[in-house]
This record gives sequence, structure tokens and C-alpha cells, in this order.
Amino acid sequence: METSTIKFQGRKKTIWDYLSRHFGKSFWILTMLCVSCNANMATSSALPLTDTGLEAKIVFSPDEIDFGVLPYGTPSGAQTVTIGNAGTVPLLIENLSVSNGFSIASNSCPQPPITVASQGSCLVDVVFMSSFPENWVGYLQVNYGSGRAITIQLKGSARSGMEMLASIIP
Repeated sequence: METSTIKFQGRKKTIWDYLSRHFGKSFWILTMLCVSCNANMATSSALPLTDTGLEAKIVFSPDEIDFGVLPYGTPSGAQTVTIGNAGTVPLLIENLSVSNGFSIASNSCPQPPITVASQGSCLVDVVFMSSFPENWVGYLQVNYGSGRAITIQLKGSARSGMEMLASIIP
């Protein structure tokens, strides 16, 4: 549970105005914390804020992509990842990136910074292509919320033509 402290000077109305402007009227829980506050506070007071449950929540679908085995140098077909916001407030995506061996072919997300509404989503098409044969494990990373990041795993294997042929012929 996250806890923050906001300092206020003045009356309860000041607290309500601040919370309404910065967090929306749905933060009624916070005003209940101040029921016992003195209406004419002469000095600064600290009001502790605890986790209210109002946050963006990223949901990936699928939560992992395996591109299988391909001849190296051959691009895979695009696999679509849905980036959803199951939270109660808009999600601000600062950046989308993938690791080496993978690329973003297209997406329905606007250019960063991207705002995904509560219960909204956007689509990202990811492609795998290796320049040399090996097993690749990487990620699609979403940077959001001032320095936070979340990833999903991307996997693919690249083989030479001879290795591919040997796996087919017994």
C-alpha cells in the first residue's frame, strides 16, 4: 500500500478544492480522513494519503509471444499484442520499445506520449527476425507513469537452412 503526505494550510475547503483539482471528485475517501480536522487550522497540517485504488493498470493480451523456429534472416509474420488499461484512470504511455531481434511493425497507438483511456486499449504488431542462428528471448517494454516499466516476453528461434532441413528429414 502506497502512502503519501500532502501539506495543507487553512480550512477543510482548501483540502477539498486541492483534491478535486488534482485527483477528481472520486477521492471522497480522502475527505473522510479530515472529518476531525479543525475548520480554522492556523498552521500547516499533514494529511496522510493511502492507496485509493485509482490507478492505471496495464494488461497485455497475450502475455507472451513465441514466434517459433524460422530460417535466420527471414521475418516472421506479425503477432499482435493488445495493450489495455484495466484501471480507473487514464494510462500515460511514455514509450514503447522491443529488444534486439524483434521490431514493432505497426501499431494503433498514437505517437508517445500515448494516453489510453480507462478500459481502453491499443494494438502493437511485433515481428521477429534474426540476423544469425540462435535462440532469442526478448521483450516488448511499455514505459509509463513517470519512470515505471512493464514488459512481456518475446521468444523466437532462428536456424540455418541446413538445420531447418535436418529437422524435417528423419
